[in-house]
Amino acid sequence: DIFFHYFFLEAKTETLPHSHVWGQLHLIKQGVLEIEVDQQVMVCPASYAIWTPPNQIHRAFNRGDVEYCAVNIAADLSQNLPNQACMIPLTPLIRALIDDLVERKTTAVFSEEDKCMGYVLMQRLAKTKVIDNYLPSTRDKLLAPILAQLQENPADDSSLATWAKRVFSTERTLTRRFRKELNMSFNDWRQRAKLVKAIMLLKESITINEIAFELGYSQGSSFIKMFRKLTGFTPEQFRKMN
Repeated sequence: DIFFHYFFLEAKTETLPHSHVWGQLHLIKQGVLEIEVDQQVMVCPASYAIWTPPNQIHRAFNRGDVEYCAVNIAADLSQNLPNQACMIPLTPLIRALIDDLVERKTTAVFSEEDKCMGYVLMQRLAKTKVIDNYLPSTRDKLLAPILAQLQENPADDSSLATWAKRVFSTERTLTRRFRKELNMSFNDWRQRAKLVKAIMLLKESITINEIAFELGYSQGSSFIKMFRKLTGFTPEQFRKMN
């Protein structure tokens, strides 16, 4: 009913669109995972997992090296989980259960002990509050170029009014479209984009101040404050955890 796949994926690895008769919980040890489902790109840090229900076509892409794990869940068990793709926070208990199975190189749940762990895991997954996407995307003709540029260059601190001029629109129109298409404000999306980039940079051998400057912060303390607000940890604590 529950079995596992493990892979080390090198940077810029892309999988072709495919589906399975079972559901999949996709997670990584550190970094950022991107999966496209129903023409929507889901981006999440390692503190979340991406859930794809049975028979849902998806494909994945990773910008950096990642240690990937897929928790495959049979269709009948998947009925207790969301019927559409979403992101599930990896609570301490969920992470501990999966980590124990992974560290023992479990390929499938067979023993009575593992079945008990699998039961608890399924119960917690079913009751954990999910989110649609940590860093949602859109094909909206006005927003798409803005999002692409901010992901490419998160240090770009241009105001929404400046962006409105660049895409031949108005600040009011863009504000409305951010709320309608992404369910968040321009500033909230940009801050999340900075966090996703920061998580990737924390894998590299560069200082916290260097990361802050690359993200457009004039002081490392401002970056640390943002990171702690969104994750509950300082960048250095997060780096040691991962």
